[in-house]
This record gives sequence, C-alpha cells and structure tokens, in this order.
Amino acid sequence: MKKSDLQKPIKAALYAYGFEHVRGDDYAFLSSDNTKLVLRIPDGNKGFILGAQFSNMGKYDGVFAHCVMQQYDHAYLLAYGKIKEYSDDEIKAAIEKVLAEYDPYLANGAAEIGRRLDEWTFGDLDEQVSDMIMRYFGQAGIDPYSDEYLAKKAEELSSKAGMIVLTGEEYADHKAFYDRYADYGAEIVSNDKAGEVHIVFRETRKWYQQ
Repeated sequence: MKKSDLQKPIKAALYAYGFEHVRGDDYAFLSSDNTKLVLRIPDGNKGFILGAQFSNMGKYDGVFAHCVMQQYDHAYLLAYGKIKEYSDDEIKAAIEKVLAEYDPYLANGAAEIGRRLDEWTFGDLDEQVSDMIMRYFGQAGIDPYSDEYLAKKAEELSSKAGMIVLTGEEYADHKAFYDRYADYGAEIVSNDKAGEVHIVFRETRKWYQQ
C-alpha cells in the first residue's frame, strides 16, 4: 500500500496525542520530566520503534538516529506495508495498542524507563555514554577491570586489529589485568620514550584473505 495511506491515520493520532513532527518518520513527545520520547512510525518496511533522549547526555533534537536508547517491542506492527494492504481497522488497532502500551513512558519518562530497563537497548553507543546511562538508572555501570569487560574489549579490538594505549603508570598499577590481554592474542609493547604501553592486536587475516 502507499506509504502516505499507511501513515496518514498514524500521524493524525500522534498529533492528537501531542507529538510533534521532527523530520521524516520521526515524531517526538516531551514527558513530564523532560525526557524526549521519539517514535519512528511505519514506512512500509518497519513498524513502530521508540527511542529516548535526555537533555544532559547526547543529542536532544528529537531525531531517532540520535536516541541513546531504543525500544523495539512493536517493530513488527504495520511493518509490511510494501507487500500488504492494511485495513483501516488494522491500522487503528495498531495505533491504539502502541499508544496505550507506550503511555507510561510518555507520561513518566525516565522513571518508567528505569522500571522496565530490560525492555530497552542502548544500541551502538560510545562506551562512556553507555556507562553514563547505566549509572543514571542506578545500574552498576562498566567495570573496566572486570573479566567480562576484558573479554568483550579483546573481541572488539581483535576483529579490527585495534590497540589500547596506556600510560606507564596505569599499566604498572594494573599490570596483572592488562597482561591477560595476551591470552587473547595481543602483544604488550612498551614505549619507554613516550612513557606508554601499547596493547596491540595484529591483523589476523590470512594471506589469501588480504
């Protein structure tokens, strides 16, 4: 069905609720605590996806691509407009379901997100931002000296032949921990002149893959 026919009743319902159009398929709503909830509406290929922005971290412009958290529970609703004709009743029912289930988020913002944090994803965020968000919601945050962090970081860096640059002091203070990167194929290289220690993951591709 035509994208305009699919979106017309959705847009009308969102405007009536209090959403504002930002750009493209993105519509924003400001909750009582100034959390900005961004709803990306169906376009024929995907359903409803909810995002969140906070005024004190990251961008706060109502653009879904800039949301630091996302919720995909209704990403399947009205998601197949390019290959299916939805009836008026189907579209109306989907809109009512989405607004009813997202209403607690729209009303209470971060407080409700915190209560249902396991339903959200942080997406592909900068490590510092992810840690900030986790601590904002009372979570433990990222422990850079944990076994879990080491394994995750090693996997990330080995996949792209990356490197960690440490000060000599930081390395000396946590030498036993950093030396364990060698178990994941890293090389520990000292740069005495610069007062640094580099944990280097070399290119692992074979000659016939290059």
